[in-house]
Amino acid sequence: MFRYRIIFTGFGANRTVYRSQQIILNCGHNWDTSEQEGANMLFLARKEIKKHFSRFSIVSIEKLG
Repeated sequence: MFRYRIIFTGFGANRTVYRSQQIILNCGHNWDTSEQEGANMLFLARKEIKKHFSRFSIVSIEKLG
């Protein structure tokens, strides 16, 4: 299992901007292995963020271990 910290900016209703939001994603995909594994990890990250924000911008992704 690999852990990633994703920092993003979420955009809410009435032009509200939520800066420096973060989630910790635990997944089995190692983005260092191949482009396909990186795409799988990014898909899961976007899916998790979309639970909270319909519009967002990913600022950074950091592998924690």
